[in-house]
Amino acid sequence: MPRSAVPRSAVPQPAAPTQVVHPGQVQLPPRPQFAPTPQQAPRLPQGALASGFPDYRSPAPSPVNRTGLYVGILVCLLTLVFAVVGFAVVA
Repeated sequence: MPRSAVPRSAVPQPAAPTQVVHPGQVQLPPRPQFAPTPQQAPRLPQGALASGFPDYRSPAPSPVNRTGLYVGILVCLLTLVFAVVGFAVVA
């Protein structure tokens, strides 16, 4: 059979969509695949970000939390003391 004589029904159909939409479900618009370039990003107004608090001073940083260090040292010391006492009792 010549190529032009191929019936239309023999031509493969395009694939069906893979996402199933259930009744009542809202169809969302397609999302962009990539983040916008800097030229496409919205411009923020230039200038002071917080005007109206001229005497504002950032709070001091929190002190370092060393509770885990202290508990670890205490556990190690107690384990060492129990090991020495247990060895002395058994010996």
